[in-house]
Amino acid sequence: MAAMAATGKASPELLLEQGGLDASALHRFADGIASSHAAAPIGDGAAFLARIEPLVRREKQGREWSRQLPHLERRSRAQRLRQLPGGAQDILFDLAAHLTELMRRGRAAEANIVANRYLDVAPQGATGWATLPLFLSLHAAVAGDTALADAVLAPAPPRLVVIGGLSGTGKSTLARLLGARLGRGVGARVLRSDVFRKRLAGLAPETRLPPAHYTRHSDEETYEALFESAYDHLACGGAVILDAVFMSRSERDVAEAIAFRIDVPFTGIWLEAPERDRIARVSARIGDASDATPAVVREQSRLSVGELSGWHRMRVNRPLDLIVPAARAVLERRR
Repeated sequence: MAAMAATGKASPELLLEQGGLDASALHRFADGIASSHAAAPIGDGAAFLARIEPLVRREKQGREWSRQLPHLERRSRAQRLRQLPGGAQDILFDLAAHLTELMRRGRAAEANIVANRYLDVAPQGATGWATLPLFLSLHAAVAGDTALADAVLAPAPPRLVVIGGLSGTGKSTLARLLGARLGRGVGARVLRSDVFRKRLAGLAPETRLPPAHYTRHSDEETYEALFESAYDHLACGGAVILDAVFMSRSERDVAEAIAFRIDVPFTGIWLEAPERDRIARVSARIGDASDATPAVVREQSRLSVGELSGWHRMRVNRPLDLIVPAARAVLERRR
């Protein structure tokens, strides 16, 4: 997989052949695509739009094209296009080709993970994420999969899901497994506080920060950026999953207030596990965006999280195949 990323020859076929459908392999897959895009020269935006407009043949595609065209033109001016094999392409159009192949193979969850990772390491903004359903539909139609071409453009109301809990409760794992089940196109945008903290520091997600960097001011900046991004994605009509500790009542209140302000459904899920299980989980992490240590887990155990009114509390010291259906049931009840 590392060799595949290094050579820029990433493809869903190679990923599937190598059995690389765990999160770390999917992240490397997305990283390889992002690296190849960053290395390519700037492409001609006008030529790209002129080339793909004739692909817009279905009624739903026509409506979506009209909605997204201003965003596509802005992306062209912002140099989001690269000269790639086959001609100039918006980098998200090229990403969508890989995502479409995964979805056509019944790998929607994996496609959602790849898409989220790509935007974590190569931010494209909320309007960029909003263009993906159109790009997916165009690729699916070209491949002759008209059912998928229409399905990714099917209406899906925006909603905000917040997954909180102390470090080591499996928030990110659950968020990844729920992402493809919310929203339209490739699914929900999963926004993780650990990734935003590193981005604000100008670092890659897996780069470790020293304990001295974890200050109240840093926490406030991280959550502010997280909430701003969530608001933007919801305002663009997308579904959002926030993945963060949400230790304080004020942080939880702000998240709920965002949903209220935009008038979208809100679901708060609070994960709970014994301290020993949380310590074991953070101790086993390798190459993760979280910097939590056993000492951090013990410190969190001594603090009060306050009132969790309105949040669904879920015990997670049990098999994952029981946790995920329980979380899905919560989401179904709170549409």
